[in-house]
Amino acid sequence: MTDEFIIEEEESNRRPFLIAAAALTTIFILAAICGLAFLLSGRSAAERASEVAAIETQNAIIAVTNQAVTQTIAALETEAALPTDTPEPTATSTPTPEPDTPTPTNTAVIDAGEETPEETTAPEVDGTSALETPAVDETPTPITGATGTIDGDDTSLPETGIDTWSAILIALALIGTVFVARRLRSS
Repeated sequence: MTDEFIIEEEESNRRPFLIAAAALTTIFILAAICGLAFLLSGRSAAERASEVAAIETQNAIIAVTNQAVTQTIAALETEAALPTDTPEPTATSTPTPEPDTPTPTNTAVIDAGEETPEETTAPEVDGTSALETPAVDETPTPITGATGTIDGDDTSLPETGIDTWSAILIALALIGTVFVARRLRSS
């Protein structure tokens, strides 16, 4: 006796998942092949060392050139600030005009008093100029970044305030959420 089973072709709802998994696997394999090709065709350590030495030499040359230019500019500014020898003016005889004398009148003159101009002073702005040299006893105050450390403990992630154990707990909670969502979806 031959038992024949009729197999019905059903549309699988796993097909989009399989396509996505195949695409991600293909991308992973291509990335691995590119990484291996880069490592195998990479330059030797001697070539990299000679290139680093050439760059460091070029940087040293630029630093020396910048220092010489800075000294030249400082010397030119100092020279421009020095007084120059100017000749004394020659004495000439020039007729001085007679001052006009006012004619007396019968008008009364009111004395308004002397006005004293107010003295203006520059505002106190110590430490605001980049060219100003600081006093000897001034020390800069270090500014510490907000690292979120508690009681000097350095186990927290920078600028988040989340310590290492909290980050691990959050990661486990997210993984648990993924598994619960999969269970709810499949049931």
